[in-house]
Amino acid sequence: MNVLFWMFLGGAAMVAFPLIFHLIRRTPRGTQTFSSLMFLSPTPPKLTRRSRLDDLLLLLLRAMVILLLVAAYMRPYWRTAADISLDGVRGRRIAILLDTSASMRRGDLWTQAIGQVDALLDDVQQGDDVALYTFDRDLQPVVAFDKQQIADGPPKPSLIHSKLPELGPSWKATDLGKALVTVAEALDEIGDEDAAGETLQIVVISDAQRGSRLNALESLEWPPQVHVDLQSVSLPDNSNAHLQLLVASDAEGDSDDPRVRVINALDSTTEEFTVRWQTAATREREEVIAFYVPPGQSRVLSVPRTKATLSADRLALHGDQAVFDDTYYVVPLRQQQFRLAYIGSDTSADGPRHYLEAAFAETELRRVDIVSHAPGDTLPLLPSELPHVVVVAEAVNEEQRDAIDQYLSAGGTALVLLTSEEIAASLGELMTHVQFAEASSNNDDYRMLGEIDFSHPLFTPFATPRYNDFTGIRFWRHQPVSLQDDPAVHVVARFDNNQPALWEQQVGKGKLFVLTSGWQPSDSQLAQSTKFVPLLEGILQQSTRGELEATSYRIGESVPLPDEGANGKRFMRTPDGDTVTIAAGATSFDDLDQPGIYVLTAEGEEHRLAVNLASSESDTAPLEIEQLEQRGVKLGTQASREEEFERLRQLRDTELESRQKLWKWFVLAALVFVGLEMCLSGWRARKSAQAAGEAV
Repeated sequence: MNVLFWMFLGGAAMVAFPLIFHLIRRTPRGTQTFSSLMFLSPTPPKLTRRSRLDDLLLLLLRAMVILLLVAAYMRPYWRTAADISLDGVRGRRIAILLDTSASMRRGDLWTQAIGQVDALLDDVQQGDDVALYTFDRDLQPVVAFDKQQIADGPPKPSLIHSKLPELGPSWKATDLGKALVTVAEALDEIGDEDAAGETLQIVVISDAQRGSRLNALESLEWPPQVHVDLQSVSLPDNSNAHLQLLVASDAEGDSDDPRVRVINALDSTTEEFTVRWQTAATREREEVIAFYVPPGQSRVLSVPRTKATLSADRLALHGDQAVFDDTYYVVPLRQQQFRLAYIGSDTSADGPRHYLEAAFAETELRRVDIVSHAPGDTLPLLPSELPHVVVVAEAVNEEQRDAIDQYLSAGGTALVLLTSEEIAASLGELMTHVQFAEASSNNDDYRMLGEIDFSHPLFTPFATPRYNDFTGIRFWRHQPVSLQDDPAVHVVARFDNNQPALWEQQVGKGKLFVLTSGWQPSDSQLAQSTKFVPLLEGILQQSTRGELEATSYRIGESVPLPDEGANGKRFMRTPDGDTVTIAAGATSFDDLDQPGIYVLTAEGEEHRLAVNLASSESDTAPLEIEQLEQRGVKLGTQASREEEFERLRQLRDTELESRQKLWKWFVLAALVFVGLEMCLSGWRARKSAQAAGEAV
């Protein structure tokens, strides 16, 4: 026989109460004085040395009542079925998600995480299946689930233990939602196919920082049989600050100096920071800018670049305790070299070439070499001498026209000053869509720009109300033309009489810009305007062949690559000095796995790009666990195999006791003994009373 509730066994101690009551020595409570006995010597009653049990049967009945009631409360039952075997108890499938994002580089968080994985593996029991995944921006399986692993495979815990030394935190951001969704779907699929019905458990070991992405959870109805146990690692001081370089559209104020925002964590204990420009080789402390940033706030200040810091490729934040995100990389400023071919014979101070040279004066960041070619000269188009822009100011010969056609078809950029019909005629098929009208004979008449496409890259810098006024530029002479409908032609600007002033024409892979007036003072006021240099700069930037679309990226992003060119060889040098050969035909580079300056070499030219951490990774405040519950994630832990065995055994015993209900018989027996006790007590009482009457 077995019982459900052993704790009621202590109630059997109450059986001692009847025995105690029978053994209590009873003495008179008081004395009564009789006057007739006052002269006699007192004689106290003679007592025995120990009490005696007189009514043993009555004592036994009362004790049995107590014992039977105690036994009834203990809910006894007969275990008629065979014992449950541990081999038949379902095991657990445990998926360990180990956070390897950049924020795990703080302090000893990674060491803590590895320790928690070790402790978790030590608790894995026979019959459990365990797998290890690492996650940051992406999910990577280290040791995956195997349906045969439970029965006949090598121990999973030892296999995972051997893999742990090979792991480490990366520089990527945290996408906790994507990792949970992927593993939950895999576990749910295993649970549907598995007849044994293992319990499904996900254990997340992470710093659980607020910057973790959870968007993927919104697209999944969480499987109810999958439980998530979030085991966080943390530091005693969670202070952290990071910096951002603001782009021109985000920066406030009129200063051209770069502006930097420093953001301090809400629970930070540090408020004073400094920011300065640095290079990889030097650590100068000049140009230090002090920032005072209270916890949970941000500050924006200018960090000027002087001539001495033009080669700096990073902004460094000092005063922060978590240094993993204290460096922001930028492409170092360097002098760009451009080649420009000018076709024209003017050498006067009022000719187009003069103002072209003045606009492209050499600066610290740009140098433009202008090579003049007379209309009858040969235009060299060798790869080593290929110009970035060809400017046509006079009519060209047939050889030059063919060279320009070849140049444009290959992706070149040309600018034509269409100041005469002869220039259009010399360009042949490039101008077949142009029709000339009769020019006005009034020299005092002028035109202004009346319609401008500010969405075009040439005029985007002037799109704001502060710079979009072109009414101060007058054109004394221009060629009145009309254009036939051509999808390859886009009019960028028109005069106030609706005639084209500037249009862009797609020729093969190249671009042809046509201006229907000259920029010298005899033709217009364009060269004397502040808009002249930015316009030419825009054309020059349009001509950059093979340049990257952007120079600033985040860890894990893809870099669109320029064309392979003639030699077809491209290389990427990483910040740690390794050189990666890019496969032929590749259109993007997807291995931005560390912050720093990358250098792409294509067609003999080097292109630099800066790679930084995702800003969300610097938001290290603790994640609110309610955010997971609000997205349907079922938090909790599944029972171990021994715990499940004990639960099943308890259910089996409860079912047996519920069917047998032996406690009723014990209660009935107790009632019978109570009746016997009452009868015996009454009989003894009547017998004592009868004996007392006879004595009287």
